[in-house]
Amino acid sequence: MRSAIKSRLKKHKAYSSLAVMKQFFQIMGVRPIHIVLPVALSLIAAFFEGVSLGLMVPLARGLATSAFGFARDFQGLKQIIAAFPQFFSNTTTPNRNIFLLIIGLIFISTILKNLTMYFNSVISAYWHGIFNRNIYKYIFDRLLSFGKMFFDITSQGYINTVISYLVFIMKMLTFFETSVNRFFTLIVYFAIMFIISWKLTIITMFIFPVLYYSLKLAIDKLQKIADLKNLSWMELYRKVFNILTCIPLIKAYSKEKETKRDYDRINEEIRILDLKATKIQRLVEPMQDVIVTTFLLFMVSIVALLLAENKPAEISVYVVFFYAARRSLPMFNIFNDIKTQLAQAKPPLKEIAKLFDDTNKFFVSEGDKTLDLLQNGIEFKHLTYSYNGARTILKDVSFFIEKGKTTAIVGPSGAGKTTLVSLIIRFYDCPAGSILIDGCDIRDVSLKSLRSHIAFVSQEAIILNDTLKNNMIFGLDREVTEEELIDISKKARLYDLIAQLPDALDTEVGDRGIKLSGGEKQRLAIARALLKKSEILILDEATSSLDSKTEILIREAIDEAVKDRTAIVIAHRLSTIKNANKIVVIEDGRIMEEGTLQELLGKKDKFYGYWEAQKFY
Repeated sequence: MRSAIKSRLKKHKAYSSLAVMKQFFQIMGVRPIHIVLPVALSLIAAFFEGVSLGLMVPLARGLATSAFGFARDFQGLKQIIAAFPQFFSNTTTPNRNIFLLIIGLIFISTILKNLTMYFNSVISAYWHGIFNRNIYKYIFDRLLSFGKMFFDITSQGYINTVISYLVFIMKMLTFFETSVNRFFTLIVYFAIMFIISWKLTIITMFIFPVLYYSLKLAIDKLQKIADLKNLSWMELYRKVFNILTCIPLIKAYSKEKETKRDYDRINEEIRILDLKATKIQRLVEPMQDVIVTTFLLFMVSIVALLLAENKPAEISVYVVFFYAARRSLPMFNIFNDIKTQLAQAKPPLKEIAKLFDDTNKFFVSEGDKTLDLLQNGIEFKHLTYSYNGARTILKDVSFFIEKGKTTAIVGPSGAGKTTLVSLIIRFYDCPAGSILIDGCDIRDVSLKSLRSHIAFVSQEAIILNDTLKNNMIFGLDREVTEEELIDISKKARLYDLIAQLPDALDTEVGDRGIKLSGGEKQRLAIARALLKKSEILILDEATSSLDSKTEILIREAIDEAVKDRTAIVIAHRLSTIKNANKIVVIEDGRIMEEGTLQELLGKKDKFYGYWEAQKFY
């Protein structure tokens, strides 16, 4: 196996599987009744199984001797026979009636056992559905609570893999419930074996350590393979996600062959690991069967030598003993099965445990204040910021965004413009006291209250795989009329496109809006922002994907939309900010200059250089 995977494996932090499972139970809403009732039902089912098997002893002895009179002294049967003396005494065929009694009790016990098991499985399935819903809801809610930086640095393929592990963990619960039933059945079988012959039962127990230690090596090997499989699956999902999201890049550079080769390599690693695990798992049962059969043959030989030749009754009873032994000894493997399951579950549990852990989740702190209508404006006060302690992006930034005015932020790529607006929206947590809204620390305002006042259009339009209408009304808590949708689409210069489509606003736009052009996606995002009617409008390079003709139309719509609003416009094309009330120039995370268009052109400094360079626009 590749050394890279092995080195990554050694770096994995140790997690307690039992601690994670305990946390799972709390999240899923597991109560004592959810454990006690299945255990009780398993115990009842095992009891009826024991009754059926126990009654095989008098049945075998009676059939061997053709007489059932001894059953009057058999525990359990004695009480029933005594309760109905007229049926078992006042008859010419007592043997037949006792025989029918034993057969009937075995039949009834079998029916009751299966009814109990069925009821247990149905109620468990009902509860598992609830547990499954609760854990998925918790994981989804938790993912939504993480800061945007978590998603910036975490592969989507990795997240999908971890979520898929939940299915495996839920299957483990079913396995453990089955194991409880097998455990109780094992106890009942041994109790009956002990009643038949305590000496042979004690001898039988010596096989347990043989079975345990003979399979320990296989289980340890499975643990290592499970760890390697986990890392390979992680890499495969990451690769698949990259492939599916970068198809144009792969085709443009004719990298289909290399991409397929990388995928096949990881897939082949998983196939080899699966084969190794399967070979070990398939070896467990034959090994167990050979050990058990050899041991039982040895014991049969001992019994055959010890019993006298003419003791059919005793021989028949030992047949029941060996039947019980043959059924029970493989059940002892539940302890190894549990270890195997825990070994295979450990890697998924490690990854799921990371979602439970708050480390590197970049939660954005918030207060409980409610933001009312903006009174004065937004102030940046000596803001210094870096992503996760890396290179400093913003350095002592201070300026004021006045209410009802349009403030443009310009500067070269990487200067920190998008970081500024991301901090306003609270995608990332900012230092205390560095951003104030009407004099109030933005960290003291609830996220929902803050974001309800902001409409945002990013440089790369975020489009849902849904209809045009649902993309436009996304996030709104109010009813939107058809007339309003049409009006907004006209303002965003999207109406001509809608009018040409057979399904109009009900047209599906495809994954990430693949059925739309770059300009159409941007106009759709602008329509969504206009429809929100928020008093703060943030446009991050909103016209970057538009051709010159469409840009003019959108600029007119934006000029109309920003009237009486607090607008923050990040612009690459300086022609789009001619009407801005204030322009802030930022370079290398620092404010270089600010003022109106005429003031900055008059200074003939940084902004003037940008303006002159874009005259051909």
